[in-house]
Amino acid sequence: MSGKRFAALVLAAQLLLAPALLAPALTGTASADDPAAPGAITQTPLGPITELDKELLVKVRLAGLWEMPMGDEAQTRAGSQRVKEVGAQLMSDHTFLDERVVRLAGQMGVPIPDEANADQQSWMAEMRSRTGAAFDESFANRLRAAHGAIFPVVSTVRANTRNEAIRQFAQICNQVVLKHMTLLESTNMVTEMGLSKPVPAGGAAPVQGAVNADPQRAAQVGATGPDPVTVLLICLVGAVVTIAILRLLRPKADVK
Repeated sequence: MSGKRFAALVLAAQLLLAPALLAPALTGTASADDPAAPGAITQTPLGPITELDKELLVKVRLAGLWEMPMGDEAQTRAGSQRVKEVGAQLMSDHTFLDERVVRLAGQMGVPIPDEANADQQSWMAEMRSRTGAAFDESFANRLRAAHGAIFPVVSTVRANTRNEAIRQFAQICNQVVLKHMTLLESTNMVTEMGLSKPVPAGGAAPVQGAVNADPQRAAQVGATGPDPVTVLLICLVGAVVTIAILRLLRPKADVK
């Protein structure tokens, strides 16, 4: 095979392989964490549920375990009448949700926590160390960040679950979480902290930008394929090198 023909074949191979290399980077690879590939299915008396369905029950239970007491304590610690009103509504709504999530989890045999997690306990400790305007600021921002984090989870379950009982529960949760975000924003105390990913009290400063409900899942999706820019650069360099080889191999005109 001549050198010119070989170089042409190399260039053609690069052009053919580029879409295949880019596909995983642009679309991601389905995994058990994707709604389209729900992973393990658990059979329950109310029908099959996925791991994401279970996650919704756990997260809603956790939300109630700290939002109910803080909504109650807002009545004595808050300096703003609006924060007191919002706290009372959050406490009432989460009492309603907690009764239902406990019953639904029991019917489905899904274990749920009995106490708030470490992050939530740090937020409660922060609020309990404050009164007046300082409490109001902490209350509005910690709760707004937490609701922003769970909102995508609720919406994903509502859109993708195949279990009718879970779908109905997710529908209610979706409405309640959206309502609570609106109420917290109505205090006019929500800052960048409240619009960012939740962090433990005293932890790292929140990063500006959209809330990421599950950083681990996002990292897994991002790691499913090569960086598209890198692939394009490799193909471009290969094409330039191939063209240079072709020019070198091109027969030179006779000099007269």
